[in-house]
Formats: sequence, C-alpha cells, structure tokens
Amino acid sequence: MHPIHDADVLVLLALAVASKRRHASLDEFVLGLATLQPQMPGVTRLCAAFARLSSHGLISCEAEAFALSAEAQKLMIGVPRKAETAEQIFSLKAKLAAFEASASVAAFQPDEQALAAAIAAWQAAQPPLTKSDKFALRKGLPLGEKPKKRAWIPGGPRRRED
Repeated sequence: MHPIHDADVLVLLALAVASKRRHASLDEFVLGLATLQPQMPGVTRLCAAFARLSSHGLISCEAEAFALSAEAQKLMIGVPRKAETAEQIFSLKAKLAAFEASASVAAFQPDEQALAAAIAAWQAAQPPLTKSDKFALRKGLPLGEKPKKRAWIPGGPRRRED
C-alpha cells in the first residue's frame, strides 16, 4: 500500500480502539482518535484516509459504522499496545509499507458533514483550555506538560534588592 499517510495509521489505530466488540459509529471513532491524539487531522484528510484504507480492504462498513477487517486485525497483532502513540504509528507504518492488498474493493468513506459534526460535538464537550494549556500550545509542548525551569547559574544575573 503506497503512499502511507499519518492519517491512515491514525484511522486504523482509532478504529482498533473504538471497535473492540462491534462496529463503531462516527462519534465513537472520534473519541478513539482523541484518546490517541488530541489535535485531530482535518476532515478531508480523515475522509481520504477512510477511502484509501477501504479500497485496500482494511476497513469494513456496516450501516454507517466502521470496524477493522480481518486483514487489518492481522496487521495490528504486532503493534505494541502499551507504547507511546508515536511508537505505535511507526510500527504500524512499517507493517502497512509491507502490506499488499490481494484485491481491490470499492472504496467508501463517511459523510464529511457527519464527521465534522462528530468532531465539533467532541470539541464542544471538552472543558476550556487553561492558561497553562494555552502556553503549552504556544510553545509547542504537549498539553498538560509544563516547561522546564531554568537552572540557576552561579554568578548570573542577581535580583535587585531595594
């Protein structure tokens, strides 16, 4: 399967999280995607990823609900479950690079408005960002992580005492 985009891997991982026992609706898919990566890709990228993955037979659709196909579940076997998301993405990308689809299947994708509505509903349910979160986003840090304090340098600038 060539080329492999980050959105493709995120869609597979999110569906693996969301559709454990049954096909996942778009709301469940968005929740699974948010657990992996709070900054979501655009709606058009996600829809294109659905189309690419479904054309290779890695996603199955049933009444506007999605799940991993048997071939995709075989790909997910060696992906480390307790690793960081970046490690999971790297591992799954390597497996997708070696994957060869046996037959081409008709591509399908979710409705863009429905997916955008599901993402908007998830974002509306989130609490507002705190000052620390806004600062972390500005500095490029992950949410919830505080910047490191500077070490005190001997002979450095001194505080002014009045």
